Amino acid sequence: MDITPTSKKPMNSFCICYNLIDSNIVDIPLLPEAYIVPLSNEGHLEYIEKQATSETLNSHGLEYLDTPHEQLLDICTKLKPNTLKKRFQTVQRKKLTLSDLLKDPKKKEVILMYVHKKLAVFFELIYTHRYFISYNAERKDRVEDHKLTLATNHLHPIPEFTKTEDGIEYAFSLKDGEKIFIPQKHNIVVLLNEPAWISIDKKVYPIQNLNANKLKPFQNKEKITIAKKHIKTYVEKIIIPVIKNIDVIANGFDILTYTDIKSKRIEVVQDFIRNIYVAKVFFEYHDVTFEYNGSKSTYSTVLLNQSNDLQVIQTKRNPKNEQEHIDFLVSLGLHVNNNLMLELEGATDPYEILEWISQNRKQLENQGFEIKLPLFEGKNSTTAPYNITISNQKKKTGLTSKVL
Repeated sequence: MDITPTSKKPMNSFCICYNLIDSNIVDIPLLPEAYIVPLSNEGHLEYIEKQATSETLNSHGLEYLDTPHEQLLDICTKLKPNTLKKRFQTVQRKKLTLSDLLKDPKKKEVILMYVHKKLAVFFELIYTHRYFISYNAERKDRVEDHKLTLATNHLHPIPEFTKTEDGIEYAFSLKDGEKIFIPQKHNIVVLLNEPAWISIDKKVYPIQNLNANKLKPFQNKEKITIAKKHIKTYVEKIIIPVIKNIDVIANGFDILTYTDIKSKRIEVVQDFIRNIYVAKVFFEYHDVTFEYNGSKSTYSTVLLNQSNDLQVIQTKRNPKNEQEHIDFLVSLGLHVNNNLMLELEGATDPYEILEWISQNRKQLENQGFEIKLPLFEGKNSTTAPYNITISNQKKKTGLTSKVL
């Protein structure tokens, strides 16, 4: 029984609710656990009934096998601190805690990578399937009071730099459509650093192209003042890594903006799920290359002169111009699939795209497309035309003849 947050069920109905808790282990993000929770007639989450296990789910008639819940429950189990400790503890005889393991820098890197990878899948599944999720709910509480709602849009980060007599003022805001969030003025909980997931006023949002930890300085202050003597260090270590894939507002600085496509490229790549070769399109602007099927639309960086004056350089994709080039490829018979790759619609031969390139190569090159073909068994492939000549010359050798 799959119950969504918008459902209204009888009082005796139950749902699976995922609850985020703080393990109080340094550097470990909030970890999920799963509970069975009753729903009121109004569809509100009541008090925790039981922990969600295969036995309790079956006894409550909650179907979870062969649904996203099965994967989510597995993630919850694998991210329990004790399970993590057992997984990464190499010497079992020693009585170590997860905190002890994290003191080893090499182990810490491996553990955090594993945790973040699992959490990235967890939040994506919760967000996609609109499952119930709460934050710090306890058995004594109505879970409804701790419930997090799920946004429908990604947040767009907006760093802003203002030149002052004393240096630079650095501010940060987040945009949801026309709504602007100033972090200091809202209750923000970082759920995962990268990919970034946060809760703003009990609503869960993904953030594009940002490590969520970069928001933390702005939770206590609206702006950060960077004195002139610290500008170079701060820009190189803090600002450039933050702004490289997002748009920037710069007040009082020179801004160079590039929106022209310099070159374009088609790469034939394998779709491993469908076992077919497809065309992936790249557009190069200035010194930056964007994938047509990629989500990144901006690349920003800054240059500093000897006087520590900033020059902001932004490269922005030109959707209209890109679409013109894609339309040209479509006019030659290709089809844009759901992953924004191009393929021949209804193709039955997995290599059919190579034949298409062979037939249209001259037109593609005349339009400025560079073509990159895949390697097969470590060898370059080619779509160049070829001729096969069969010679029937006969050479007499006694009573026999040989066809060469």
